[in-house]
Amino acid sequence: MSMLKVENLTTVVGSGVSAPSVLEDVSFTLDAGEVLCVVGESGSGKSMLALTIMGLLGFPVRRASGRIILDGDDITAGGASAWRQRRGRDLSMIFQEPMTSLNPIMRVGEQIGEVLRMRKGMGADTARRRAIELLERVEIPAASSRLAAFPHELSGGMRQRVMIAVALAAEPKLLIADEPTTALDVTIQAQILDLLRDIQAESGMALMLITHDLGVVAEMAHKVMVLYAGRVAEMADVETVFDAPSHPYTQALLASIPSLDSGGDRLVTIPGSVPGVGLMPKGCRFAPRCPHVKDDCRSGPPPLAMLGPAQRVACLRPFGYVRREEGRV
Repeated sequence: MSMLKVENLTTVVGSGVSAPSVLEDVSFTLDAGEVLCVVGESGSGKSMLALTIMGLLGFPVRRASGRIILDGDDITAGGASAWRQRRGRDLSMIFQEPMTSLNPIMRVGEQIGEVLRMRKGMGADTARRRAIELLERVEIPAASSRLAAFPHELSGGMRQRVMIAVALAAEPKLLIADEPTTALDVTIQAQILDLLRDIQAESGMALMLITHDLGVVAEMAHKVMVLYAGRVAEMADVETVFDAPSHPYTQALLASIPSLDSGGDRLVTIPGSVPGVGLMPKGCRFAPRCPHVKDDCRSGPPPLAMLGPAQRVACLRPFGYVRREEGRV
């Protein structure tokens, strides 16, 4: 049984049947012990997918249709109160910027202890001891002395580690990490990724990692989902995505990675930009930027079809990867 199963998820802005979508017909599965990396440019819907799964959408954004099944239970069927009971206990999230996610007027120990008391039923002393253990697990030195610190007294890397400790406090079955290394320098980024990988391997939880860094994808992922303008463009195991990407958007993302041996060559870019909410083209949403577009690409959205045993692609003309040195993307 899959730990997470998302079926035909659509998220819209506003009310009524004509409300524009920010996610449309998104479906995927994630097993316990697996790492799914979600990639795409800014505006592709990555963070909105995470917030929808967590049940943290704010007005006027709402889930219009689709189911989210966690460990066999449809968490979309019980309403906001039932969802609130699962949040922090069975599913948890590491947000992109800990300085805006941690409470600035609560000490670190209180923020971790609050989760332990509410989700694990621990008393104050037991929660304090467990909070120290969690800070030690995320490799914060002098953990006991850090309990009394406020978030602003910690470095960016230490705040992110505290955020991870808060997310892990109730031992969730699913952890969503939304670009957890974006604001950190490369050395701290590597440490945070190593930490997440070790914790995920030890606990066997499912990990959904949102990132724009394809180097992180290559290092962390078992499966990759490429989002574009709120739709799934390609879904495959990590080896297939890097060895034989079949959607033009996936190929363009890979081609735009800077190469150490490119010399003074200009960097490869994707012309245009992701369409805004309410401005989506009728057919394939990547069609206005695709170098291989044909008339039928503009007539309707392409289905997410099986291309191989571990690869689904939403393209009418999927094709194998063409190397840059051959003169095409």
